[in-house]
Amino acid sequence: MTPQQVKIVCSDSSENARKLGGLPIETPSDPVKKVNFYTSTAFEGCDIYDEQGRIYIVSDATKAHTLVDISTLFVQICGRIRNSIYNSDITHIFSTTRYSEDLTLEEFTQKTKETLIKAVKFANDINAVPLDSRQTMLSKIKYLNEKFVRIEDNGLMVDKNLANLDIVNFKITNQIYRTVVTLEKEQKQNGYAVEVKTVRVESPAEKVELNPKAKVSFQELFDEYVRIKESAFMISLDCPHHKLATIESTNSLVKEAYDKLGKDEVIRLKYHQANIRRELVKRLDISTEHKVVKMINASFQYHTAIPNATIKDKLQSIYDTLGVRRTAKATDLNY
Repeated sequence: MTPQQVKIVCSDSSENARKLGGLPIETPSDPVKKVNFYTSTAFEGCDIYDEQGRIYIVSDATKAHTLVDISTLFVQICGRIRNSIYNSDITHIFSTTRYSEDLTLEEFTQKTKETLIKAVKFANDINAVPLDSRQTMLSKIKYLNEKFVRIEDNGLMVDKNLANLDIVNFKITNQIYRTVVTLEKEQKQNGYAVEVKTVRVESPAEKVELNPKAKVSFQELFDEYVRIKESAFMISLDCPHHKLATIESTNSLVKEAYDKLGKDEVIRLKYHQANIRRELVKRLDISTEHKVVKMINASFQYHTAIPNATIKDKLQSIYDTLGVRRTAKATDLNY
């Protein structure tokens, strides 16, 4: 997308500017465009005017800050466009959390309350120490690993709001967004008429992440790697960097081939991994003899009987690749 087609409203930081790759960061009051993205910086107190504006709320299960509470922030987001003819239609694009811990909201709330009581007692005990000794004690603490407690004004302060926030986040992450059914139920309870359409999108990277033994071809991994790398701007419920890391850990040749050969060359080599490895060796800044040895090591399995005809065919292919004017013989492996 071009800057003329898309408007992005987010926090004006150098990190965001880097991620946007040249697309400008705008304000809610700037003119609307064909596609408009608003992050949480515009969820409250901003009036947006767009008569043709349609509301899309995107919640990514892997990013907790995008999982908005239906009874509060969801309502705030829906009310941002003031004059759209489509204000009664809202599309919520989301993925579920697949949370596995076997705790109910009531159990988590009870555990949080118990932790809060312990935090208050801990803070009171420390704050009861004479000031001089307390200052010395706290100065030696590099990191206070006590939930809901922080050091403030030579003493300990318990922030009960953090406990309440923990409970709210647990409800959002582990109940509301746990499944399509729970999210639909929450939306209906808050007065929304809901029509659910479930779409299962499973990329090659997702397949191997969910099942390391899944059969995914080099071509599938490479093509997805290219799509992610060469997408200047992408809407995705998955973290692109995480997908890239998954692909690279599944087959390291994908990254090496993309970085050193490029997409077009890999396609020309028909995604054939042996040919790709040969091409990579061919481009190394080493002697021809050394390249031959490296290709032989990659082409032949040690301690395994190989027919002479197969040896000669593979060796001749290596010689031809490197431009070596020589007729391959099985005995060449002996030198």
